[in-house]
Amino acid sequence: MAEVAIIMTLFNRERFVEAAVRSVLSQSFADLELIVVDDASTDGSAAIVERLAAADSRVRLCREPKRGVVGALRRGHEIAIGESTGRPKFIGWLDSDDLLVKTAIAETRDRLLADPEAGLVYTDHVTIDEQNRPLAASNRSHRPYSPDALLTELISFQFRLFRSEVYTRCGGISADLTASPDYDFCLRASEVTKFVHLARPLYCYRVHPGSISTARRLEQIENSAKAVRDAIRRRGLEDRYRLKVTLLSRFEIVPRDDLSDGLARI
Repeated sequence: MAEVAIIMTLFNRERFVEAAVRSVLSQSFADLELIVVDDASTDGSAAIVERLAAADSRVRLCREPKRGVVGALRRGHEIAIGESTGRPKFIGWLDSDDLLVKTAIAETRDRLLADPEAGLVYTDHVTIDEQNRPLAASNRSHRPYSPDALLTELISFQFRLFRSEVYTRCGGISADLTASPDYDFCLRASEVTKFVHLARPLYCYRVHPGSISTARRLEQIENSAKAVRDAIRRRGLEDRYRLKVTLLSRFEIVPRDDLSDGLARI
C-alpha cells in the first residue's frame, strides 16, 4: 500500500474526471494510490478512468452498484483501510470534478509529519468554473478553527489530509446521510483529534450546474443540519442548545450569456 490514499467518488463526470485524476498523478509526492469508486455511472466516466488506470498502476477503479455519494465514499474507505495490502498512513479526498494543486499532498503530508498530535490538516482553496477560470475568492477556511466553531460552518473545507486511524476512531461517516459526508466526517473527527490549518490555496473547487452544491442545495442543507444535530447529541449539549437553520435568498445580476444553464432568471 502506498503511504497516501486519495479517494474519489465518481458518478457521470466524464467532462471533468480526466483532469481530476491527472491532478493526482502529477503530484510532486508520488507514493500514492488513487481509489476511484464508480457509483454506477451511465456515461463514459468509468471508461476514462479505466484508460488512465491502464497507463498508471497507482489508479484503482472500483465499479460498484449504485450507493449514492455517501455510500460510495464509505466504500472507498473500506477499500483503502480494510481491503488493501497494509493500510495507508494518510487519506485524502478529491471530488471528481475538482483539482489538486501540484504540491497539495506533499505540503499537507509535511504538515502532519511536523505535528504528531495533529490528525487532520486542511487548506485554503480557490473556486473555478467549468473552463478552469478563477471565480471570486473564498474565505471559508479563514475563520479561526475550533470544534465548537465547526458546529455552525464547515471551516475545514478543502483540501483535507488525515491520518487513516482518525477515520476509524471517529466512527467514519454516518450511513444515514445522502449528502454532506465531508461535514459529518469533520464534526466527528474534531471530537477525537487536533486539526491544523495550512493557509495555502492547494485545492481547486469547481462550481457548475451539475455539482451537488448547485443542483442539490436543499438536500445538502438538510443533511448538514442532521450532521450538526448528531454532533450536538454526541457532545452532550442537547439539553442546552438546539440547532436553528435559516435559509437565505440570494439574487445575482449576471451577464446574459451566463443564463443559458437555467440557474438564474430575471
